[in-house]
Amino acid sequence: MTDALPDGALQALWQSQSSDHAAMSLEAVREKARQLERRVARRNRREYIAAVVVVVSYGWILWRAPTSTIRVGAGLILGATLLICYRLYLHGSAAPLDATVGITTSLEFYCGQLERQRDLLRSVWRWCLLPLVPGFLVLLIGTARAQPAHTTAIVVYAVLALMLGVGLHVLNSRAAARIERALDRLKESG
Repeated sequence: MTDALPDGALQALWQSQSSDHAAMSLEAVREKARQLERRVARRNRREYIAAVVVVVSYGWILWRAPTSTIRVGAGLILGATLLICYRLYLHGSAAPLDATVGITTSLEFYCGQLERQRDLLRSVWRWCLLPLVPGFLVLLIGTARAQPAHTTAIVVYAVLALMLGVGLHVLNSRAAARIERALDRLKESG
């Protein structure tokens, strides 16, 4: 028994294999970049709407709070919200792809945009969640001091908020991992 294949059979076998990582066409890269731009714009719009709700809600608390500690906490949350919006605008927006560039530049641009979003999502705990903590703690302490009878409800609220923060961190970490896998696939096909 021999392992040798007839002339040309090895090449034919190699060429007949399906390629899971076929190179993307220029139009496919452009469409992926447009999809990313739309997804990021929708996400940012949701975040800005949520920020408006936070500003209105905590602005009302700032205006109506019975103690200065609660007002300081609400003010810190408002400041953190504005900082988060600024950081999202600065680092979270997706730029449109120039329609006149070729495949190499388009692919580099798309990969750069993916990397930018991945890095933003990986660091969400630092630029989004962490800035809210001081204001939230001051607000809870002020509320507990002003209304000692509601301390149990305040602790439950704090635990729920902590769980929400952890959940947001996990969701963003998973999204960053998905982007990382997409980048790996692009690098393999390139």
